Amino acid sequence: MPHPGNAFTSAHEHAVPVADIESIEQQIVSHKMQEARIAKKYGIPGNVGSTAILQTVKDISRNSMDPRYSPDEFKRDAEALDALFKLRCRRAQLQEQRLPGPIPNSSEQTPKPMDIESPRALDPYRSWGVIIGIDAYQSSPLRGCVSDARAVHHYLVRVVGVPESHVRLLLAPCDSSPETLDFPSRTNIIETLHSFRTNPLIRKDDDIIIYFSGHGASYHCSDFFPSESGGTAHTGAIEAICPADRCIDDVNGRHIVPDISDRELNTILHLIRVEKGENITVITDCCYAGGVTREIPSTLSRGTIRNLPPLLDRVNTGGLELMLRAGDESLKEYSLPGTVSVLKGNWSPLNASHVLLAACTDYQFAREVRKDDGTVRGIFTEALMSALRSGPHTQSYHDLCCTISTTTPFQTPIAIGENSNKLFPWYPRF
Repeated sequence: MPHPGNAFTSAHEHAVPVADIESIEQQIVSHKMQEARIAKKYGIPGNVGSTAILQTVKDISRNSMDPRYSPDEFKRDAEALDALFKLRCRRAQLQEQRLPGPIPNSSEQTPKPMDIESPRALDPYRSWGVIIGIDAYQSSPLRGCVSDARAVHHYLVRVVGVPESHVRLLLAPCDSSPETLDFPSRTNIIETLHSFRTNPLIRKDDDIIIYFSGHGASYHCSDFFPSESGGTAHTGAIEAICPADRCIDDVNGRHIVPDISDRELNTILHLIRVEKGENITVITDCCYAGGVTREIPSTLSRGTIRNLPPLLDRVNTGGLELMLRAGDESLKEYSLPGTVSVLKGNWSPLNASHVLLAACTDYQFAREVRKDDGTVRGIFTEALMSALRSGPHTQSYHDLCCTISTTTPFQTPIAIGENSNKLFPWYPRF
């Protein structure tokens, strides 16, 4: 695989002073110490990751009756954790400007192996999937996502043995038409995900895999949730995947196709779990870091980074609000008792519903590169396919991330979910 920095462009022309990066590093060290103190104070394991620590503090703040902690203290702690996240995103962007080559993983990013629980064999005839690959974006089209999706489809069908009729492909190559039935529009993606829940052929505890390769985006929670005394809803980010038809069509912003928020996706996955069980794997080859600081460096080749800025309309209505309202509207007919609306500040992810295997941390960039044979592929998906074909077939999700990270020196794959220490099931049976 060629040097990632030279995939489509030459080395960066505008270097960032080393002092700027060192200053950010010093601030990160200080904030990490504060993060450790916050995690210890609330009894949060320090190895769960920064995003999980922030979410846990937000959850505790909404439900705690502990007189030791005031609402304003929760707010200060959540804002401190949010500041650390934004510093890490900023560091990643400065490093991209500074260095044309790969940025090595630091010790704070390296995933740790975990013991495997409950190994089980995959039955390919009780396995189902949707594979999504999008190159044809109106803004900043990509070149390797459709190839990634086809490679994953080939692996599932030809290597693992999943019946081809069990796996749906939603593809948008650069010459695709939005009129095709398998175009990965927002509507088609959402309807396909709901079909896992309603398909009578899918039985309880069948295995389900959802793969997405395309652009990701990130939105400030503070764009929709105001800062209130003692409140924490304004901290953190809401991540999203970008459908092929994300856009604003006219100058008045009247026709808008928003992104699909992680809140909407998480709720759909929870609905699937209720009907079909928790054997759900989600794999995403995209990233979110660029949207958090709103400063994607101009020296980056947009074609190699799988991230788009937040979608904003032209009538002074936030793109985040539009996205959340679209998600809330589409979920109304499926809501279960006790389900929190995606519009609410107290929404919290349901991590028991699935395991997410992501291309990188939420403050790194996911890249695609041109290979020696001229094809373009996502670094993460290429490494994942290689690991699944050649590595041991008894790895947990976390151990698989460790294996992949040895060949992705500036992307740290991560596994998220309550079942992430269990065996990764999507191996061939020999």
